[in-house]
Amino acid sequence: MNVEEYIIARVNALMHTEDAAIVKRLEGGMSNYTYVVATRGKKYTYRVPGKYAEKFVDRVEEWDNIQEVNRLGISNATSYVEIISGEKLAEYVEGVIMSDTDVFSYNEMSVKALKRIHESDMHFRDYNAFGRLSDYERYCREVGFTHPREYVELRNRLDEMRRIHSNVKMVPCHCDYQPTNLVVDGDRLYVLDWEYAGMNDPFYDIACYGNAGFDKALSLLEAYVGHQPIREELQRLYFHRSFQCLQWYNVAIFKDRVGLSKDLNMDFNQVASFFFDQAESLAEQYDLL
Repeated sequence: MNVEEYIIARVNALMHTEDAAIVKRLEGGMSNYTYVVATRGKKYTYRVPGKYAEKFVDRVEEWDNIQEVNRLGISNATSYVEIISGEKLAEYVEGVIMSDTDVFSYNEMSVKALKRIHESDMHFRDYNAFGRLSDYERYCREVGFTHPREYVELRNRLDEMRRIHSNVKMVPCHCDYQPTNLVVDGDRLYVLDWEYAGMNDPFYDIACYGNAGFDKALSLLEAYVGHQPIREELQRLYFHRSFQCLQWYNVAIFKDRVGLSKDLNMDFNQVASFFFDQAESLAEQYDLL
């Protein structure tokens, strides 16, 4: 049974129907197989986590996050989550994925959603960014990887930046607020996929926009603060984005070392190099601000 046949069987069982049919697979991301499935005249998404996804996502924490977000009404409704496997059935949101747009046009809408999140009374666990990074580094070491000297130097530099920006108030954050997780439906913005949500610096969410190009993050920052960003604000943005790139570097290294480059026909070693170069460049620009 291939993954599409499996998903059809699972949706039929969960929805007590026999008419489930695959509409399409959703692209994007490095961890999951997510398909749009139609049944009973309605569309849903069904997520099957890929190999080793459990290394990076705590499913109990994700379920707790979903309960918090449901109170805010800015995400799609989740119908079912299986804690052990991480499989998830949720209502499909019609609309345009923001990454398929010019992104800049939606800054005002995006800022409105961000501030609704950041100013809400939702409470998540501490995102614990550097704790996560330490875990990811350990995963790499466990599969025989030794971080090069250049990595250690950059990691130490980011530790210094963390101390500089340690007195920021932590607020509810999505922590993966990139345009691929945002869907525009008319005048409404849906914020999807809350696996990584946590209490964090709100600028961390703005930095996530850098996945679509760092110029997008800079533009969103200006819209968010409502003025030309000052040096300290820019430094926080550059710090968080450099950190995020270093985090994804470790994820990609791990995936390459466990054979997922071959399994998924994606050169994760090349992905890792890209993210390290980005992290290094952003840290250098931080020093020039």
